[in-house]
Amino acid sequence: MKNIVRYLLCGLAMGAADVVPGVSGGTIAFITGIYQQLLDGIQAFDMTFFKLFFRGRFREALSRIPWSFLLPLAIGIACSIFSLAKLVLYLLHAYPVVVWSFFFGLIVASIVMLLRELKQYGPGVWTAFAAGAAFAWWLTGAESVHMTQNPPMLFLAGFIAICAMLLPGISGAFVLVLLGQYQFVLTAVTTFNLPVLVLFALGCVCGLLLFARVLNYCLRRYRTATLAILIGIMAGSLRTVWPWQEANMPALPPSLGVEIALAALCCAAGVCLPLLLDALPALLKTKAIVR
Repeated sequence: MKNIVRYLLCGLAMGAADVVPGVSGGTIAFITGIYQQLLDGIQAFDMTFFKLFFRGRFREALSRIPWSFLLPLAIGIACSIFSLAKLVLYLLHAYPVVVWSFFFGLIVASIVMLLRELKQYGPGVWTAFAAGAAFAWWLTGAESVHMTQNPPMLFLAGFIAICAMLLPGISGAFVLVLLGQYQFVLTAVTTFNLPVLVLFALGCVCGLLLFARVLNYCLRRYRTATLAILIGIMAGSLRTVWPWQEANMPALPPSLGVEIALAALCCAAGVCLPLLLDALPALLKTKAIVR
């Protein structure tokens, strides 16, 4: 039961993050320690599963899927997207500096924590890190393009956005902004425009099944280099979550004052959150032993 609640909460956090252009649900999965589990769960939908399913062997097919993990996670993500979308966007509009400061601190702390996962720090690892950071820095500074809102383009937007959501540091919502589809898709979510949502979801499902396999393969065969690239992507993505922007570039705060103090507090809260999440299992274990 504890795990189900944990996965549900992870899903809620991932869904809320995916709504924000500049923050990735993949980052939340990394912070909460379920990233590899997420990739493994998605990869369970393999050719064997589909062969069994379409031959009518439903029980055997469904038994291959880790539902105790994926179901609460998916419910959390869906509930968050449909219920928190308006709240998150309101907060971003009303208190942008405060919200972005929190996310900035969150990602900085996550980068530091994930660097500890690397087993070596040779030139190759730092090259991979720099490549990931450069890619994210370039992508987050790219100008948006306008795609027509027809069925093939909606499918393609879903396919590309979900691939971005799986990458920690690259926001699926931000990719939708670059593709000129963000406002259209968000309106479809808030008004529950079913035809648009179905087309977009089909693209997401296809992208999810294909890209998760690629990521999983890379993490298993080239774990250190892949982790270095992913951490680099998170570092490069800090460009979009810096609270003060000018012409799509990070800028200095306009002046010292209450806003700076609030930003510093929220940034500190963002830094503390992943550290607390990381320390929580050990604290609970110690408490159980004492009892």
